[in-house]
Amino acid sequence: MTDKLDAYSLNVKFAENVIGELSLNKETGLPKLEYNHDWQQNGFAISPNLTLDNNHDNTVAYNFLDNALPEGKARLLLAERAGVSEKNVFSQIREIGGDLSGAVTFTTNGIEQNVNEADGPAFRLLTKDELESRLDTKEDIGLLTWDDKPRLSVAGVQDKLNVFINENDEIGFGDGTLCSTHILKFEKKHCLNLVLNEYFCMKLSAAVGLPTAEVEFIRFGKHPALIVHRFDRKYVSEKKQVYRRHVIDGCQALNLPRDFKYERNLGDNRDVQHIRDGVSLTKLFEFSRTMSSPAQSAQWLINWQLFNLIISNYDSHGKNVSLFWGKDNSSFTPAYDLVNIAMFPQFKHVLAMAMGDEFDPNDINAYQLADFAETCAIDKKLLARLLSNLTKKVLSTLTTESFIQTLIKTNDFSVEEQIYLCQLKDNIVSRAQHLDSQIAMISTIEV
Repeated sequence: MTDKLDAYSLNVKFAENVIGELSLNKETGLPKLEYNHDWQQNGFAISPNLTLDNNHDNTVAYNFLDNALPEGKARLLLAERAGVSEKNVFSQIREIGGDLSGAVTFTTNGIEQNVNEADGPAFRLLTKDELESRLDTKEDIGLLTWDDKPRLSVAGVQDKLNVFINENDEIGFGDGTLCSTHILKFEKKHCLNLVLNEYFCMKLSAAVGLPTAEVEFIRFGKHPALIVHRFDRKYVSEKKQVYRRHVIDGCQALNLPRDFKYERNLGDNRDVQHIRDGVSLTKLFEFSRTMSSPAQSAQWLINWQLFNLIISNYDSHGKNVSLFWGKDNSSFTPAYDLVNIAMFPQFKHVLAMAMGDEFDPNDINAYQLADFAETCAIDKKLLARLLSNLTKKVLSTLTTESFIQTLIKTNDFSVEEQIYLCQLKDNIVSRAQHLDSQIAMISTIEV
């Protein structure tokens, strides 16, 4: 294979095995993913529409890769670093394909193999002082590049950093047999208490028994941050190796571009709000019936959506739900990115996905809940029972002092932060009480 040909192809790897090739069609600008024969015989499709027979349209590979890359400002910076347009996913995958979400990696095959790539474990320490200094200037220089190497590879619009945390709780970057095990999330400009808000909502989700990603609150100088334990990573210190578990998000599962993560993919303006081609609850529930345990998957999805309603997480879109995806099993991952959007007037207060036909969160009552049940083929009595269980657990947790007091003692929150937590609690309690008052009518309503 010539150097010129190598520049237009990457190895697709699962664990340490090359399972196929990703190439770029120079005429169309679209990537093409082809599995090798061994993987076709013994492996699995790494996304539902990237079928093992290699008989999939190139737009499927584009959508899969596009959803694996960062969004927002980080995406623009990544494209700028690569010297390509934002839509050129192949070149961006070349930059950060070694540490994407899930277990699949993309590596150069030959002529451009990075001579600095370590075969064994390699750890680059990040001190708190260095992180604090970088966060002081993140609005100007961003968080993408460290040591002239791009590090941010998690999809999403919030400021994030992929990091490896070792057995001594040291934070840094992992290379070779190491890769990121945690995600650091930081506050966006003009979004005071965003990290605190998410920390509270994530801890509440775990407290009421919902599968939830583990989080911790930390500060780097004046900058609050959320440490999120990655559920697609497991570090085995004895072997100095990080093992990866494959995951896909809702957009990848449904073969939709990242721009379709909202149900109203063209926006909420009057002339286009009727167009609803993006990720929807209807589509997610339909997909859940194809998963390994359809009943269990549907129940997870119901609880996820109901909890988002209780905490006013209006931004629960198609990229904020993910699945473990493998040869013999598919199941929803723990919940993540749980934020009470109602506490931020600067954000749009519109549901990412409709409850039935309703996008206004203030208009979710018994009728809309019943419409949601019928639209998604859910038994209304089951919906009422799950909502009752969830509201009672949330109200019980929040009306006792121990939950908030434990958070305060664990993190030494300031007086201002404690006041905010109480305001957040009151907001969620009010919403839970309203939804609880609607339960008795759900099963009686004919839509």
